[in-house]
Order: sequence, then structure tokens, then C-alpha cells
Amino acid sequence: MKDKLLFPSVLLLLLSPLTHAKIVFLSGMPEAGQPFDIYVMNDDGSNLQQITHTPDDERHCQWSPDGNLIAFTKLRPPEKGRQTANIFIMNADGSKERRLTNHRQLDSTPVFLPDGKRLAFSSNPDNESVLYIVNVESGAIKQRIDGFIVSPDWSPDGQFMVSMDGGDIYMRASDGRNPKPFLPLPHRDKDIPAHINLSFFYRYFPKWSPDGRTILYIEEAYSPNVIAVSNTVFLHQLHANTQEALPIHKHWRVHSADWMDDSKTLILAADEVGIKNQEHGNYNIYRYHIPSKTMTQLTHLPGENLSVDWVAGALDVSPREKKSTQWAQLKNNR
Repeated sequence: MKDKLLFPSVLLLLLSPLTHAKIVFLSGMPEAGQPFDIYVMNDDGSNLQQITHTPDDERHCQWSPDGNLIAFTKLRPPEKGRQTANIFIMNADGSKERRLTNHRQLDSTPVFLPDGKRLAFSSNPDNESVLYIVNVESGAIKQRIDGFIVSPDWSPDGQFMVSMDGGDIYMRASDGRNPKPFLPLPHRDKDIPAHINLSFFYRYFPKWSPDGRTILYIEEAYSPNVIAVSNTVFLHQLHANTQEALPIHKHWRVHSADWMDDSKTLILAADEVGIKNQEHGNYNIYRYHIPSKTMTQLTHLPGENLSVDWVAGALDVSPREKKSTQWAQLKNNR
């Protein structure tokens, strides 16, 4: 009887239009007055669906670890001349949207912790930089970490955190203690002409690989007049303490990136002429296979398609750090 009850439920899951939606991202044309909305699609770019349709400007979307929820920032109309933003959560299909924070400040870059029960976001109460960790269900603050900590990402085992801090990337204990830079100083890329003076480098959006061995990050080099002259995606191997620059064309500009579950494939929001075009580019979503150096374009949308995030998906019934077991396999093993 138990098996008979299981099969219709599995069939219903397989027929759901969002069953295989594993990529979430933002799309909009802000220069034309079209605010960002949130979209989802399959790993191969199929089943593209817009799941928010509001006049508000959504930002920084991210999946929960189980793929059931999406957290995001929503910019609110300025109050007394001050821009405000709050954190919202909704189901994977865009239903049951609810506000998680209600502050007159900038709450941004929500990130789920590995347990899926807590969520971190950056904020600026009293013009101070703060990272809050809150309970996903209640929104109650569980921890406050002072300092400019942006876009944190936790190791798969939950023991360490990497984050942006002052233009570089720091590693900390999971509770925010003992911060330290762990990357070498940036150096001039051999492809940047010698006559171009460099003023500073900026590293951002670190992401831990699913196997816990590698940290992905993006590095930009700027001229003294604050013009980006290079954009490079790096993989930092933790045990070997080495960096590998991915051979993506130097004129491309990668806005954000995330790992896919095999730790050999990345998902990128990138603009093919981003370095040359200093105004508004045409960012799209790409899949990059590291061993073969193969880039596949998944979206062909106008405007800017940013803040890409990937999740293993609701059909996985094992933790991300273990080998996936699909529902069909589970049924055959019963």
C-alpha cells in the first residue's frame, strides 16, 4: 500500500513545470525604466519562466539549499530621500511571497546557510556595516556580526565562511570570528598592455565548490580613472594554495558565478563586450565546463541578466556533498 501511495506523488513531482528549474537569475533593462524581475530555468536554458511581475526592483536572488525557496532583495521607494531595501522569501514558483525584514535601511545580498534554517544578509543600521543572521521562518535575529562583510558563502560542512571585505576576500570561522585574507596579492595580468597604469584590484562574489576543495571568485583590475581593464574568473585550490585563471576572453565581464553540483561546471552571468562597454551591457547566462573549456549560452534576452544562482533541485534526496540519488533510483531500490 505504501508503494502505491508513493508512485502518484512521484509522478506529480515529475509533471510539475518547475521540477527541473535549477537556475535562478534577475533580468531587466534599468536604463529603459524596466526594473529587474526574477526568472528560473533548467540547466540547459529550457523552461524559462518569469516568476515575479511587479513594479518593484528585485535584486540578489538565491535558492535555499533544498531548492524550495528563493530569497531576494526588494528595493523600496525612497523614504524621506533615503533608499531602502528589504529581504523577501517566496516559493520556487513565485508563490507565497513574504517579507523577512522591515527596516528603513539597506538590507541586501541574502544568502542561505547550509542548514537552510538560517539566512544571512548585509545591512547598514545607523550607517554602520553589519551582517545579520536570522531565522528563516520567523525573521528573528540570531546573530549580528559587525564589519563590512558582503556576499558571504559557507563551506559545505558549515565550518568556514568566505566573504567580500574592502575589495578583497577573507576567510573566517562560521560565526564570523578570526577574519584573515587568504589569497595572494593580485598581480598584473600578462595580457594587460604595459602602457596601461593600474590603480587597484577588486575581488568579489566568492563561492565554495560543492566538494569543499575550491573557492571561485572574480577579480577586476582598474585604471586610475576607475575604468575596468580586465575581468578574470579564478579558482583557488585550498589544499594546494594555488590559483587558476579560467581562459575566458579578457573583454568579457563576468558579473556573478556559481558552481554546479559536479564541481567541474560553472554557471555565469556575463557580458561579451563588458570591458569595452562601460555603460550598460547585455549580460546573459552561460554554462562553462572547466575541463573542456566549453562555454554554452543559455539565455538570449535583452538588457541585463544577473545574479545567477544554481541549486541541486527538489528531486535530489541526498545532501549536496554526497552522490545524488534520483527518485527513479529510489523507487527501483525499494
